[in-house]
Amino acid sequence: MPMAGTSSVGFNRYALSAVVFVIGSGVAVSAERPASNLKAGRTAYEQSCARCHGVNGEGDGVDAKRFYPRPRNFKLGAYKFRTSVSDVPPTDEDLFHTITYGLPGTNMPDWQHFDETTRWQLVDYLKSLSPRFQESRPKPVPIKETGPTPDLTKGKTLFQKFGCVACHGPNGRANGTSAAGLVDDWGMPIRPANLTQGWAYRGGSDPRSIVFRVMAGIEGAGMPSFAEAISEDDAWQMAYYVQSLQEPAQWNMIAHAKVVGSLPETATDPRWALAERTNVRLRHAVNATGEWVVPPTVQSVAVQIMANDKDAVFRLTWDDPTQDENTPHDGLAVLLKPAGSQGDVVTLQAWPYDGAPALDLCYWSAETGQAFETIATEYDSVLARQTPQALVTSTATYEDGRWTLLLRRPLERTSPDAAAVIARDGLTAMAFAVWDGGNPKARAVSPWIDISVRSGHAPSHAR
Repeated sequence: MPMAGTSSVGFNRYALSAVVFVIGSGVAVSAERPASNLKAGRTAYEQSCARCHGVNGEGDGVDAKRFYPRPRNFKLGAYKFRTSVSDVPPTDEDLFHTITYGLPGTNMPDWQHFDETTRWQLVDYLKSLSPRFQESRPKPVPIKETGPTPDLTKGKTLFQKFGCVACHGPNGRANGTSAAGLVDDWGMPIRPANLTQGWAYRGGSDPRSIVFRVMAGIEGAGMPSFAEAISEDDAWQMAYYVQSLQEPAQWNMIAHAKVVGSLPETATDPRWALAERTNVRLRHAVNATGEWVVPPTVQSVAVQIMANDKDAVFRLTWDDPTQDENTPHDGLAVLLKPAGSQGDVVTLQAWPYDGAPALDLCYWSAETGQAFETIATEYDSVLARQTPQALVTSTATYEDGRWTLLLRRPLERTSPDAAAVIARDGLTAMAFAVWDGGNPKARAVSPWIDISVRSGHAPSHAR
């Protein structure tokens, strides 16, 4: 299922009028709605929604167990992301917004390719699945279009006062003291949002959307409504502070990693501030039965690379809510294609499997504090190794829910046999696998990315 998109949408207009209105969460729609057509809505639902949400909307589709979070049970009429007050259904516009834009960070995609009429028919059909929409009516949270002048100091004070740090952590990295062991209203394990990852905010990452989360809560997910405890102006200040925690992600290719002279020996070398960076999304591997049984804790890896004529050094950072140096321990592997290997790279969510091709793993373990390189057809023997061989130089630090790792290896090496070559002129495919010892059933893997170490815009001064 495609990941949720966030691009703008060009609606098909079903009315001649050019008048539009904007709902609280920012969706521009036509001033007129089509007449309800439950038959058409059901047809669209069966074609595009039932595989995840189930034929009868009970969240039990054939793919449901493969996803985290699990697809919504529409029979309950409980929706997490809405602009209505607690304990009432969402507004029609809330449902329309979710259908249109999806939920970033989940497997709920956007459906912008549906015309506007079809999306409204889906809204009406979803409402027909639950008696909640007949038993009570939505009451929108009254939020102004713009808030007061930002005061981040006040926002931080409010963030601490209302206990947000207990789940989200002091700097929003989802490493609060209460972060582990949370369950939702349906008994499924859940994790608080990492507030530094604005790209994964499911309900929107702008201040007004955050205000709605503060005032309306996230139904069923342990995030309460603070509407009775906080003023709207204070909610805006908290939202400004939460927005300030977001770290811009870069989804680009590292194209110019070549430097002249020596390479950085520490992660704090000022040259890293000038080096290209890419953020790589991670997906968690399901278990042998195809079921996702635990929530993910590691969502992405930030990658920087510098190389000279002999070596390459990787600076890798990722958020992990717990520092685990004993078995099961934290760890990370840089995966490369062995020298001489043929064919396309294998999808890491499927690897290893019977007959899987060997891969080159540069593996770092928090337990040993060291890294080594090996050619492997599975992970278990790599994770169990205690005596590093074919050593890769590494240093790592953990601070406030974040690992920073430096790995250094030659562009070409003679050990182990068939070790991968990092191309001096061309592209090298690499990927990443991450283990969180505090969440050992949730191995996270990336797609393959291409990097180039050719000369260009990377910092080139020697030290």
